[in-house]
Amino acid sequence: MAIFFGNFSSILNSGTVTVALPFMMKDLHADLNDTQWVTTGFMLAMGSIAPIVGYLGDKISYKRLYMYALVGFLICSVLCGCSWNIGSLIFFRILQGLFCGAILPATLTIVYQAVPAEKQALGISLWSVASMFAPAIGPTLGGLLTEYYGWKAIFFMNIPLAILAIVLASRYLPMQQVKKGGTLDYAGLITVVTGSTSLMMYFTQGNKIGWFSGWGWTWISLGVISIAVFIWRELTATTPLLNLRVFQYATFTWGIIVNCILTIGLYAGAFLLPIYMENALGSSSLTVGLMMLPGALLMIVASLLSGRLHGKIRPEYPLLGGAFLLIIATWAFSRLSLTTSYAFIIGWMICRYVGLGFSSPNIMTLSMSAVPKESTGHASAITNWLRQVIASFAIGIFSSIYSVRTQSHLTELSAKGEVKTSLRETASVLAMNDTFIAACIVTVLAIPFIVILSSRSRSKKAAKMI
Repeated sequence: MAIFFGNFSSILNSGTVTVALPFMMKDLHADLNDTQWVTTGFMLAMGSIAPIVGYLGDKISYKRLYMYALVGFLICSVLCGCSWNIGSLIFFRILQGLFCGAILPATLTIVYQAVPAEKQALGISLWSVASMFAPAIGPTLGGLLTEYYGWKAIFFMNIPLAILAIVLASRYLPMQQVKKGGTLDYAGLITVVTGSTSLMMYFTQGNKIGWFSGWGWTWISLGVISIAVFIWRELTATTPLLNLRVFQYATFTWGIIVNCILTIGLYAGAFLLPIYMENALGSSSLTVGLMMLPGALLMIVASLLSGRLHGKIRPEYPLLGGAFLLIIATWAFSRLSLTTSYAFIIGWMICRYVGLGFSSPNIMTLSMSAVPKESTGHASAITNWLRQVIASFAIGIFSSIYSVRTQSHLTELSAKGEVKTSLRETASVLAMNDTFIAACIVTVLAIPFIVILSSRSRSKKAAKMI
């Protein structure tokens, strides 16, 4: 529970803030370009801090790191709620993102270092519930709070959750042994922060600045070169900032690949569906959030059931079953129209979330179990770092596909002489369907990697029995 409440409160803040952006614009007299940095800056900060978590956890212990991050998150939440203009809000959100970026990998590491091996699958299920349920329920909660109490309430809501997590962590989490010696790899730190920030800037802002514009080429070139130098540095340094040698464990590597692919599929729905419901169906942000709630609740059941079943049935059953549910639901959403019913959307949302509930915890359990206990901190830092970069990549790419296809369909419909009053809405829905097809194709790519991951897991288990 100490881990659950910390994870939940830190991730919840991402979903609640998104629906409150229009209210922030109005109250703080800011335009959309400035206000979007409330979420973009937060995402960049989370992705930039993740690689250093392994070093910090080894030096001060993951319990201390987790508690310091919670205290920082609590203070920044209060400061965000007290912001006096858009500049101060963006600054405090970036600080908040730094602390949130440390919470996720720290808690994942604690599960593997503190929970007995036979109960780790259930521990990962609880960890996954927090990391998946929070963004699912975020729009619902954000819409309710903003509607009745104003946008500042979404930050003040963090106070009791963070305090509860701090109290539980100090009382119940064991203190891990710290590693003596070793110095901070400043070259690795500079290159990974530069590379991560540049790539995330390119993916999140590429559709606005132009993917092949001067600024676009600058960000992508700087990102690729910096990450290449970082990889070389970490593989040759005596005390690397991030131990990339964990990729020598093939099961972990295959698990990372599957995780990244399913993350792309997850963010396709999280990004596209609210746009469709608000623009095409005229739904309010509160209605959008409420429609996501049934799926989010059933995802909790699926995640916990997945943890209970781990070790009792072959791992590929929940993995493949969950992946197929995600693929089918994504394909179904490529059949949207201006008259699609709410029942259709809620039903397939439930299918998506249940699929994620069965697949995500199992992937995490299989991949992390292949890593030695002393390296789990670096493995969890790598996992969360890549998830942040992949999330920004997914949002950027799907945003670009949606934008390009909308313009293309608009041109085609205009040439056919369609009714102009619904021209833009029709083009938008058709573009939405095209984007979901692209997301479906990407998600299908996870299937062969899941088969490989499952077969390696069985081989490893058989070897242990011998």
